Amino acid sequence: MAGEPESVASQPVLRPARVTDLPAIYRGELGYIRQWEPQHEHAWQMAAERHLVQWVENFERLTVACLEDQLVGYSLWADEMGYAQLCTLHVSEAYRRKGIGRRLVEAYIEQARQAGFETLSLHVRADNPARLLYERAGFGHVGANALGYLRYELLAAD
Repeated sequence: MAGEPESVASQPVLRPARVTDLPAIYRGELGYIRQWEPQHEHAWQMAAERHLVQWVENFERLTVACLEDQLVGYSLWADEMGYAQLCTLHVSEAYRRKGIGRRLVEAYIEQARQAGFETLSLHVRADNPARLLYERAGFGHVGANALGYLRYELLAAD
């Protein structure tokens, strides 16, 4: 019923990724491109090997969210020039606005801080509603890149 707290069973379980999660992550990334940047789908698919290399090279930083053993979200971050850069965060459409994205952001922040990073960063399209998720987590807008993505940062001491 509306207004009642979510049951424990409806809370996502966060865990390190497994190799068997990679096909679902690929589908999630492709779905994002098709929804938000369809004009870049061909280029994204041509760079699929580069994406796979990034996922594998940062595999220990790839976290998945599961509900009843079903992958419903994931996040990946990497060390980019001394910053803990959030490379991607995705929640399946049917599971959005249920706190899964928040939990993934919190896990990214905690993991990066434990790894000793002083600055966490990410890029997001200005029209992507996830921007509000990052702002609520404490990230502040600090600029934009050449492709028009907004750059956000969070200092580890925050």
